[in-house]
Amino acid sequence: MGFFDGVHRGHARVLKAARRPGAAHGVLTFENHPLTVLRPGDAPPLIVPDTAVKERLIRELGAEVLLSLPFSPELASWTAPEFLGRLCAACRCVHVAVGGNWRFGAGRAGDAAFLETEGSRLGFAVTRVPLKTSRGEVICSSVIRRHLSENRFARALELLGHPLWMSGTVTAGRRLARRWGFPTANVAVKSGVLPPFGVYAVRVHTGGRLRPGIANFGIRPTVDRQPSAPILEAHLFDFAEDLYGARLEVELLRLLRRERSFPGQDALRRQIACDAAEARRFFSSRPDAADAGSVSH
Repeated sequence: MGFFDGVHRGHARVLKAARRPGAAHGVLTFENHPLTVLRPGDAPPLIVPDTAVKERLIRELGAEVLLSLPFSPELASWTAPEFLGRLCAACRCVHVAVGGNWRFGAGRAGDAAFLETEGSRLGFAVTRVPLKTSRGEVICSSVIRRHLSENRFARALELLGHPLWMSGTVTAGRRLARRWGFPTANVAVKSGVLPPFGVYAVRVHTGGRLRPGIANFGIRPTVDRQPSAPILEAHLFDFAEDLYGARLEVELLRLLRRERSFPGQDALRRQIACDAAEARRFFSSRPDAADAGSVSH
């Protein structure tokens, strides 16, 4: 049970601990961050703002059942005993796993010790999963957000245990890169925690397939002299289909360089060619990442 923003390595540890032979392996989570109701001004930007991506990451960790509740003022008013009573009325729980610092119920009154006491009465076992650490850091969503905001992209991925995902709908652009031989899909990404502005080696989910490519995320300072909203521009290698209006899910695998301004468009065009060549070298060294096979949704 938890919010599971990012579905990171610490979350994976909790999900693994929840498994019990003969029982369906499930996750209880919320559609929106609890702070959007409790203290809206303190609600953090999400590492994975796209619910469909979050659900896929949870399924990939082996969950067979996903219970995703809208966190509402009514739900926030439930006491810890009321929350547990409703949960046990909805399904027969045999075991619950939570992070060591997880709390629930009105006023955050319920903790792991309370769960253990109530579990003895209601017939389920409880596992408190110690917080997972990496090189002296606790693996948690707030730490990952901090690394992303302070431009430590590689470290953030290390703690996540998977690529950073961005998703959105392809919109029309100025087609400058197309004239240079690098057509891009301009993706208006869902709001969430932002990665460093820069050029990335990426994989794109489209048409039920994974396709390698390169993407720039940022404000395009060379071609847009006035500040603009950040946008993700993805170029798929060896791909020529029209993607306008399509919903894309993009995995950011490696930061190749930070975004910067160039003296002119010719210099930018040459740099894009260099970036694409570097991304291709990355994928040639990682055949598993470059595999443009089919994917299940």
